[in-house]
Amino acid sequence: MENSKRTILLVEDDAITALSQKLMLERYGYNVITAISGSKAVDIALNNDVALVLMDIDLGGVIDGHMAAREILAVKNIPVLFLTAHVEKEIVEKVREVTRYGYALKTTGEYVLMSSIEMVFDLFEAHEKTRESEENHRLLVEEINDVIFSLDERGIYSYISPRIKEYADYEPDDFAGRSFLEFVYPEDVEYSKRHFLSLKDGVASSGEIRIMKKGGGLVWFRISGRPIIKNGRFSGIRGVFVDVTDHKIAEEQINVLLKDKEELFQEIHCLYGLSKLMEDTPDSIDEILHLAADMLTDACAHTEYSVAKIVYKDVPCFSTDYVEPVISIENDLVINGLKRGFILLGYSVAETDEGIISFSERDIKFLSNAAERISKIIEFIKAREDLKKLEREVINISEAERRNIGHELHDGLGQILTGVSFMIKTLENQVQADPANARKKIIEIGELVNDASRLCRQITRGMPLINIKHNTLVMTLDQLAISTREIFGINCEVDAADDFFIKDDFVSLQLYRIIQEAVNNAVKHSGGDSIHISLRGESNIYLAIHDNGKGYNFNKKNPGMGLNIMKYRADLINGKFSAGNHEDGGFVISVLLL
Repeated sequence: MENSKRTILLVEDDAITALSQKLMLERYGYNVITAISGSKAVDIALNNDVALVLMDIDLGGVIDGHMAAREILAVKNIPVLFLTAHVEKEIVEKVREVTRYGYALKTTGEYVLMSSIEMVFDLFEAHEKTRESEENHRLLVEEINDVIFSLDERGIYSYISPRIKEYADYEPDDFAGRSFLEFVYPEDVEYSKRHFLSLKDGVASSGEIRIMKKGGGLVWFRISGRPIIKNGRFSGIRGVFVDVTDHKIAEEQINVLLKDKEELFQEIHCLYGLSKLMEDTPDSIDEILHLAADMLTDACAHTEYSVAKIVYKDVPCFSTDYVEPVISIENDLVINGLKRGFILLGYSVAETDEGIISFSERDIKFLSNAAERISKIIEFIKAREDLKKLEREVINISEAERRNIGHELHDGLGQILTGVSFMIKTLENQVQADPANARKKIIEIGELVNDASRLCRQITRGMPLINIKHNTLVMTLDQLAISTREIFGINCEVDAADDFFIKDDFVSLQLYRIIQEAVNNAVKHSGGDSIHISLRGESNIYLAIHDNGKGYNFNKKNPGMGLNIMKYRADLINGKFSAGNHEDGGFVISVLLL
């Protein structure tokens, strides 16, 4: 009987039995190699192409059949069929420990033995195909980048591929016998439960979850799974984890950038709106601050919960639907170098569905920019109001001066000229009739003309038609001091330091007008008898006018326009103006040019 010329190693220490079995196997077409000892069998099996070992389990010598089979199988994957004359339990257990192919009794017939050998070959081939398939599957699972896993019906890991270590630092054995929920990020647990129940109901699905790494940190997986159905019943899940961490990080970065872009756009829109307030010129600062408060809330990330409050000079202006905030930030309002109030930006809740609300460094910077812009708006509105007030004051002063000049001309010069005219008419009738009396009248007319001339000088005093240059200021001030001493009898002195020098004609003119106004005020109102004018510096110019009078009452109802006009002139030349009662008595006005 022909076979495929497979080689069988026959291990039998009884020569007659070995020869009989060898001849039988050869009749069935097998090549047969014999060995009479365990050690010889190991040597032949390891150094020859042997398809099957027929091993006598009861070999004599140092190495019996059981031990020889173990040594062979430790090196080569060969089917071993034991031959024995015994069927005791201990023999069966020995065989089971070594090989899955069982044993055959020596006393069995030729047909049964040959059938057993064919069955061993069939089983071995089937096992080899299964092993190769499993090996191919193992290699596939281990080589692909994704993680293969299996869960039983309770959600316990029954398998996970080694690739998991690359992503989460776990060994596959770390998952054995443990629930999949133990490794899921707490915020994703409820979603993972719903996903598992969906699969349990027989619906294939996918989703994204976070797994906690062994050493800390998270990894994002897209999970795809299918239910395992056996005998019509759910018995587990088989699925794949696909690493999407880089994708999620990029997605989150894009979302952050988009959110930042939207918030930045809102902030720019708010700052632009604040700038537009100066162009729209609302009626009052309060109206501006109410509009600005609403603009600030529109620039917040959580607009629906945002509130704003602007406090200026202790007067608050609130955004629409204002409530006291739970969380807030503040920034001072600094007007012309002085703190005059603050801006508060806040939220009416501390937490939303998206998480805890907090203010970022950019929010703080935005509020600082907004506070600076609102401060500039207030300065602009105040300057505009002050300018309008000053314009009205200048007009009123001009009108008052005109009225005063008219009164002086009417009451003084007019009466004198009327008297002169009357005396001239009288003189016409007396020149011939009474020459002596006419001469007396002519002398009186001359005196009245002199009085009229003196009165004209007095009326026009304080309005000299002068042309002040930067290098003539001190000389002009000396003339003002001399005139003040001669006319009013008040000691007026000019003290100009050696380092005092002005390069600009306009600055010189404004300083002269400030000094002139201060001197006139001192003459009229101080009640003193001394005025001291001092000038210092070149790059930093300091001017001071100090009288020794009674000082100034800042609480009086009608304070006059002089101080405002002087401050206005100081602002024209970017000077710092101050006025107040001196600690040693009198009143002092100063201007500092930096």
